[in-house]
Amino acid sequence: MTANGCLLCRVEEADAFFGRQRVWEDDYWRVSVVLHGAVPGFAHLEPHRHIPFITDLDGVEAATLGPTLARATAVLRAATAADKVYVYVFGDRVPHLHFNLAPYLPDGPLTGGRGVLREGAPEVDPAVHQRVSAAVADGLAD
Repeated sequence: MTANGCLLCRVEEADAFFGRQRVWEDDYWRVSVVLHGAVPGFAHLEPHRHIPFITDLDGVEAATLGPTLARATAVLRAATAADKVYVYVFGDRVPHLHFNLAPYLPDGPLTGGRGVLREGAPEVDPAVHQRVSAAVADGLAD
Protein backbone atom coordinates (compact mmCIF):
# COMPACT_ATOMS: atom_id res chain seq x y z
CA MET A 1 0.00 0.00 0.00
CA THR A 2 1.26 3.46 -0.82
CA ALA A 3 1.20 6.40 1.52
CA ASN A 4 -1.79 7.87 -0.41
CA GLY A 5 -3.90 4.79 0.36
CA CYS A 6 -2.82 4.66 4.00
CA LEU A 7 -5.33 5.76 6.61
CA LEU A 8 -2.61 6.69 9.13
CA CYS A 9 -0.99 8.99 6.58
CA ARG A 10 -4.28 10.93 6.53
CA VAL A 11 -3.91 11.90 10.17
CA GLU A 12 -7.13 13.85 10.75
CA GLU A 13 -9.15 11.11 9.08
CA ALA A 14 -7.40 8.45 11.19
CA ASP A 15 -8.05 10.42 14.39
CA ALA A 16 -11.76 10.61 13.55
CA PHE A 17 -11.95 6.95 12.46
CA PHE A 18 -10.31 5.65 15.64
CA GLY A 19 -12.02 8.18 17.93
CA ARG A 20 -8.72 9.50 19.21
CA GLN A 21 -7.05 12.79 20.05
CA ARG A 22 -3.52 13.70 19.06
CA VAL A 23 -1.74 14.75 22.27
CA TRP A 24 1.88 15.11 21.17
CA GLU A 25 4.11 15.17 18.13
CA ASP A 26 7.60 16.11 17.08
CA ASP A 27 9.25 16.08 13.66
CA TYR A 28 9.17 12.27 13.43
CA TRP A 29 6.54 10.77 15.77
CA ARG A 30 3.04 11.44 17.06
CA VAL A 31 0.99 10.09 19.98
CA SER A 32 -2.80 9.87 19.89
CA VAL A 33 -5.00 8.73 22.78
CA VAL A 34 -8.18 6.76 22.04
CA LEU A 35 -11.18 8.43 23.71
CA HIS A 36 -13.43 5.36 24.12
CA GLY A 37 -13.25 1.69 25.01
CA ALA A 38 -12.40 -0.34 28.08
CA VAL A 39 -8.80 0.84 28.58
CA PRO A 40 -8.32 4.47 29.65
CA GLY A 41 -5.17 5.86 28.12
CA PHE A 42 -4.98 3.34 25.27
CA ALA A 43 -2.83 5.17 22.72
CA HIS A 44 -1.02 4.89 19.40
CA LEU A 45 2.56 5.95 18.72
CA GLU A 46 3.23 6.22 15.00
CA PRO A 47 5.79 7.83 12.70
CA HIS A 48 4.78 10.71 10.47
CA ARG A 49 6.58 9.10 7.54
CA HIS A 50 4.86 6.13 5.93
CA ILE A 51 6.76 3.11 7.23
CA PRO A 52 4.90 -0.16 6.66
CA PHE A 53 6.60 -2.35 9.27
CA ILE A 54 9.06 -2.06 12.14
CA THR A 55 11.65 -3.79 9.96
CA ASP A 56 11.48 -0.76 7.63
CA LEU A 57 12.71 1.69 10.27
CA ASP A 58 15.95 3.45 9.46
CA GLY A 59 17.69 6.72 10.10
CA VAL A 60 16.26 9.17 12.53
CA GLU A 61 13.05 7.24 13.23
CA ALA A 62 15.12 4.25 14.30
CA ALA A 63 17.41 6.42 16.41
CA THR A 64 14.56 8.20 18.18
CA LEU A 65 12.18 5.26 18.67
CA GLY A 66 13.58 4.12 22.02
CA PRO A 67 13.56 7.50 23.76
CA THR A 68 10.16 8.40 22.29
CA LEU A 69 8.61 5.10 23.31
CA ALA A 70 10.11 5.30 26.81
CA ARG A 71 8.81 8.83 27.31
CA ALA A 72 5.32 8.09 25.97
CA THR A 73 4.88 4.95 28.07
CA ALA A 74 6.20 6.67 31.22
CA VAL A 75 3.71 9.52 30.80
CA LEU A 76 0.84 7.09 30.11
CA ARG A 77 1.78 5.06 33.17
CA ALA A 78 1.77 8.15 35.37
CA ALA A 79 -1.44 9.57 33.88
CA THR A 80 -3.37 6.33 34.41
CA ALA A 81 -1.66 5.10 37.61
CA ALA A 82 -0.96 1.88 35.70
CA ASP A 83 1.45 -0.79 36.92
CA LYS A 84 2.94 -0.93 33.42
CA VAL A 85 2.14 -0.10 29.84
CA TYR A 86 1.97 -2.93 27.34
CA VAL A 87 3.46 -2.11 23.95
CA TYR A 88 2.54 -4.21 20.96
CA VAL A 89 2.76 -4.08 17.20
CA PHE A 90 0.70 -6.22 14.85
CA GLY A 91 0.11 -4.28 11.63
CA ASP A 92 -2.19 -6.70 9.86
CA ARG A 93 -5.08 -4.27 9.47
CA VAL A 94 -3.22 -0.97 9.00
CA PRO A 95 0.08 -1.24 7.08
CA HIS A 96 1.63 1.86 8.65
CA LEU A 97 3.87 1.20 11.64
CA HIS A 98 2.05 1.96 14.86
CA PHE A 99 2.67 0.93 18.44
CA ASN A 100 -0.38 0.17 20.53
CA LEU A 101 0.20 1.45 24.07
CA ALA A 102 -2.09 -0.13 26.64
CA PRO A 103 -1.91 0.86 30.31
CA TYR A 104 -2.31 -2.19 32.56
CA LEU A 105 -3.97 -2.12 35.98
CA PRO A 106 -4.23 -5.35 38.02
CA ASP A 107 -8.03 -5.13 38.28
CA GLY A 108 -8.46 -3.63 34.81
CA PRO A 109 -9.78 -5.18 31.60
CA LEU A 110 -6.44 -6.32 30.13
CA THR A 111 -5.42 -9.89 30.80
CA GLY A 112 -1.83 -9.58 29.73
CA GLY A 113 0.61 -12.43 29.44
CA ARG A 114 -0.67 -15.43 27.52
CA GLY A 115 -4.07 -13.75 27.11
CA VAL A 116 -3.06 -12.56 23.66
CA LEU A 117 -2.69 -16.13 22.38
CA ARG A 118 -5.51 -17.99 20.69
CA GLU A 119 -7.07 -20.32 23.23
CA GLY A 120 -5.83 -23.86 22.70
CA ALA A 121 -2.79 -22.78 20.66
CA PRO A 122 -0.36 -25.73 20.77
CA GLU A 123 3.10 -25.42 22.25
CA VAL A 124 5.87 -25.24 19.65
CA ASP A 125 8.60 -27.87 19.82
CA PRO A 126 11.46 -26.60 22.06
CA ALA A 127 13.93 -27.36 19.25
CA VAL A 128 12.17 -24.76 17.08
CA HIS A 129 12.51 -22.19 19.87
CA GLN A 130 16.22 -23.04 20.17
CA ARG A 131 16.78 -22.66 16.41
CA VAL A 132 15.04 -19.29 16.37
CA SER A 133 16.95 -18.13 19.44
CA ALA A 134 20.27 -19.12 17.85
CA ALA A 135 19.37 -17.37 14.59
CA VAL A 136 18.51 -14.16 16.46
CA ALA A 137 21.76 -14.34 18.45
CA ASP A 138 23.72 -14.85 15.22
CA GLY A 139 21.92 -11.99 13.52
CA LEU A 140 22.66 -9.59 16.37
CA ALA A 141 26.29 -10.67 16.85
CA ASP A 142 27.87 -8.04 14.64
